[in-house]
Amino acid sequence: MVAIVLAVACTTKKTLPVKTTVGDAYQVMILCPNEVWQGELSLAVCDALERDAEGLTRPQGYFDIVAQKAPEVATDIDKKYGNILTISILPGGEECEVTVARNLYARPQTVVSLVAPSVEAATEFVNSEAATLCDYFEAAERARSINYSRVRQADQLVEDFANRVGYAMLIPAGFTKATTADPTLLWYLRDYPTKAQYIFAYDYEYTDELDLTAEWLMMSLDNKLSTISSRGAVGSYMGVNQSDPYYARTVTINGREWVELRGHWEVTNDFMGGPFVSYSTLNAEKNEITTIMFAIYAPEEPQRNLLREIEHMIYSIE
Repeated sequence: MVAIVLAVACTTKKTLPVKTTVGDAYQVMILCPNEVWQGELSLAVCDALERDAEGLTRPQGYFDIVAQKAPEVATDIDKKYGNILTISILPGGEECEVTVARNLYARPQTVVSLVAPSVEAATEFVNSEAATLCDYFEAAERARSINYSRVRQADQLVEDFANRVGYAMLIPAGFTKATTADPTLLWYLRDYPTKAQYIFAYDYEYTDELDLTAEWLMMSLDNKLSTISSRGAVGSYMGVNQSDPYYARTVTINGREWVELRGHWEVTNDFMGGPFVSYSTLNAEKNEITTIMFAIYAPEEPQRNLLREIEHMIYSIE
């Protein structure tokens, strides 16, 4: 048996490339010899990167594989994608090794390189470390979103959010503050002709550990959003769909623990709805739970990038 070891080294070019990256967010270019990219290895990589993203109302892969090219025929355009996965085989070794390079051919760029002693070892590695490979590219996408928003933030809303919620979080430019019937519910929105992005935030007193369970947090979201109605739709009210599958996990972001929920929101007596992700954390000093929710309305467009773009803002909280 070949030992499969995750040995990671990160490098960043001291001088940034002049060229900027091409393509859309969450696209990955594969650079791999044609004789290697076949059979089980190609299936393993596709399963790892293009698995369904959780929580969306329509199926969409976590990443989109643009193409696979042999390194010797890859063009300058191929090498300018923001996310690149390279796979190479060096017989005689005993371990799989992964290196991560930043801004190798363009900027901002992340190149993940997998070197394996055999195709079988590479396949086994991808199958066992699929989440790790995705995490490298997800971290890169997150950093791009935050850096972009940091220089194009809505300054007044950033200040308003910090004053109301108690946490400093980036609010991207283009958002406006909406009026809510519940003064304790903060709501920012960014409207487009055929889609919209929403940010909600509120807090409430912490009573016991059940307050941070997924079931309680879903009910809390449903109750809080019920004060919002659709314009022109009589008897309408917003809420989360608790009958649809939803996903919950605990994550640590910049040293703070959050409960992450992914699911679907909807408006009763109207046809509006879409995916959401919320983050809830305990502020021990105030004995309060703070919930921040990111949601989108995109009935005809791909949802993944629209939601990820704003949910990345939770990582701007220190």
